[in-house]
Amino acid sequence: TPAIKAKISKTLGTSIYVYNSDFLLVPNFYSARKAAVELNVSKDTILKYVKNGELFKDQWILSTSIISSDKK
Repeated sequence: TPAIKAKISKTLGTSIYVYNSDFLLVPNFYSARKAAVELNVSKDTILKYVKNGELFKDQWILSTSIISSDKK
């Protein structure tokens, strides 16, 4: 069922945290695939920006972990 699939995705997915250029956390996603759907790009694009640390669409920082204030 869709509910079971969503629960599995949340459990097994890689969380994607989205920050603006001022490092303020904006809505995050429970998986790279969900982030890709919501941001209208491929999952590979999401993971590329997570890995290289460049600004996504010139305004968003994507990360698989919470960025603490001392890393800004």
